[in-house]
Amino acid sequence: MRNSRLMLAASGLATVALLGSSAMAYAASPKVVNGPNFTRTVVGYQISSGDVQFNEVRATAHITAGDTTDPVLALQSTVNGGVTYAVRLHLTGAGVFVLQAAAGAVFNTQSGTFDPASVGPWFDVPGLGAIADNTGGSAYLEIRESTKGHVINIVAGPSETDNATLAFHWSFLGKLPLYAPVVEGWNPAVGALGLNEPEINFTRVGVTEPAGSNVGGVAGTRVTFDFFNVDQTLATAFGGAPTTTNPLAEVTGPSLPQTSSDFGIVGGAL
Repeated sequence: MRNSRLMLAASGLATVALLGSSAMAYAASPKVVNGPNFTRTVVGYQISSGDVQFNEVRATAHITAGDTTDPVLALQSTVNGGVTYAVRLHLTGAGVFVLQAAAGAVFNTQSGTFDPASVGPWFDVPGLGAIADNTGGSAYLEIRESTKGHVINIVAGPSETDNATLAFHWSFLGKLPLYAPVVEGWNPAVGALGLNEPEINFTRVGVTEPAGSNVGGVAGTRVTFDFFNVDQTLATAFGGAPTTTNPLAEVTGPSLPQTSSDFGIVGGAL
């Protein structure tokens, strides 16, 4: 997987070219309608759906030895933030990934970019047992809204099978429209990553819509993440737009769309 991700990263980064000392061109699929936004910690995609509602976002996160980036999934009211429910695998100082969840009212400082540091407090959710440390492994993560039961479920397991179990849930009152699913990575030390250094590989990234939306499929049917337009976020060494002295430090590679909505996150210092 490491070798394949290096090749994918190389193919994606090959489309990033210097046009001069202050201007750069970026690979952008037809589905990337906004961005890339630039931060110093966040890399990934948020669906920019307009008026399409979602009640689930899911993905399998594959981690290889030495990874330092947290896989993060979230459901938000809009690309600007609002009501937010999030789940992540968080790398602790002991080199152990732990399953965590958080919820709250969030204001995205950049439209289409969810910063995990803006919501909290994050709390540990026990019982995943899929990834013990950063020597490698995979975990299925899912956030699901039950419009009938008025709960937000966190589902997790070693793979996208019946072994994935209900890990936690929040209750809420009334209707909770959510329009902006997020799948991304968070890394507080992107400047330490090397060129093409593999971090996370997300596979079978998908969403579902509640009854009444049904733009991508029948209610409850998995729809690939790349069916919808997305906002893209990349990271630079010091935040802000990249320059020759502030290089891209972590990137998505290759860009969406792809048949299965798979994408990787790699070090991208230039």
